[in-house]
Amino acid sequence: MVTIKEIAQQLGVSPTTVSNVLNGRGGKMSPETRQKVQEALIQNHYVHESRTGDAEPITHFVAVYCCLGDREHILMDPFCGELLESAERELQKYGRTMVCGVVPSNEDFDARLKCSGLEGAVILGCMEENCEQLVRRTGFPIVFIDSGRGNYDNIGLQDYEGAYEITSYMLKQGNNKLAFFCDQREPVGPDGERYRGFLKAVKKYGASFSKEEDYVFLPADKNLRYEVLRGFARTAKEKGYTGAFFVYDLLANEGINIFFTQGLSVPEDISVVGFDDNIYARLSRPTLTTVRQSPAEKGKAAVTLLMKRIYGEEVLAPSLELPTELIVRESVANRTGK
Repeated sequence: MVTIKEIAQQLGVSPTTVSNVLNGRGGKMSPETRQKVQEALIQNHYVHESRTGDAEPITHFVAVYCCLGDREHILMDPFCGELLESAERELQKYGRTMVCGVVPSNEDFDARLKCSGLEGAVILGCMEENCEQLVRRTGFPIVFIDSGRGNYDNIGLQDYEGAYEITSYMLKQGNNKLAFFCDQREPVGPDGERYRGFLKAVKKYGASFSKEEDYVFLPADKNLRYEVLRGFARTAKEKGYTGAFFVYDLLANEGINIFFTQGLSVPEDISVVGFDDNIYARLSRPTLTTVRQSPAEKGKAAVTLLMKRIYGEEVLAPSLELPTELIVRESVANRTGK
């Protein structure tokens, strides 16, 4: 295996410079030098170990934890899977080892983050009101994903703008009575932003919407959720619904399948849209009109920001909102007659 000394000779820098990059002490060197060393380590397939005397090798761990409440199979979810893969790939570039897992509730973050040896963490699903205090209690850098804005680092999405755009599209296609499907009784976080964007479009285009009648809560329990969807489908035509907004693609895919079993055709009887543009949208029949986001970009951006904090670099924008894109497919009908 190539040594630190050999890499230093290749680059014309000191072995200490290479060692500092490996061990997260590159804050005082120029970004160009640090990047040059990191690229050389990757190209030479250097295995990151640091030793003190005869001590065991030191591995630098970064935690990546997801907290999505009662949702099932979180690590199998396409969004989480793509995000974790991207984060792992980026952490490898910095010689870090990822520790990942599912946290059942926000109250459990403290216990998980007490793991010895952690340099930092990336967290998905922490409530806004808990973020700042969690950073203070842990004492090391944390970058949150989809946790709003505050006095902490967060990588978010233009959920509000994306929901407004896709709802506007449905309404302009003549789908003027909409239902909103969500797995939270009172939507917060990204779901809350999507609901706000939905409501803005409904108001702008003069469509009717009542929280009491047209907001459909979908329980975490699969059997209960399916029964709610069946109940909606049985009365949708009678109540005049022409469109359904699902807060993410998995729910939209389930909705399309359940509607079909009840004789409610998509998009002939009712248009359906989702949010995320993952594999569920592309495999749905009909294929799903949705809002595209990139979990891989979120994972990459979160790790990049975290490593800036670990290296002590200046951070100009601690909160980022990545863009969305409307993806039009087959699940929305044009009812304008044009």
